[in-house]
Formats: sequence, structure tokens, C-alpha cells
Amino acid sequence: MNKYNMSKTQHKEKEMYQNLNDFEKALRDFGIRVETICAMELAGKIDEELSYKMIKGELKELKKVRKDNK
Repeated sequence: MNKYNMSKTQHKEKEMYQNLNDFEKALRDFGIRVETICAMELAGKIDEELSYKMIKGELKELKKVRKDNK
């Protein structure tokens, strides 16, 4: 599919993400990173302790963005 032939769903998703504030963008990115970390742990690429530390660090960054946007 090219950019002129997007489905209605793809177009709505694109519109949905255009008006996000900084916290909403950080929250979206946090979810993607946590999902990736969990997948790496489940695949045996990293151990559970490392994944816990990585997610904890991601949460710390998210809280910082939230605090800055209040």
C-alpha cells in the first residue's frame, strides 16, 4: 500500500497520534519499550533481573516526563 491508498483504520491511527502531548508520547514509547523488554526476557535473551532493572529505569524516565509536564 502506498500513502494514497491507506485503509481507513491506518488513517485514523495516524490522526490519533498527531495530537499527543509530551507525556502521552512518552507513555506510548514506554509501552513499546516494556513490551520489547518482556519479549526479550521470554525469548531468553535477557534474565528476569535485568529486565526488571530495565523496566524500572523506563518507569523512572516516564515519571520524570510526567513531573515536567505538570
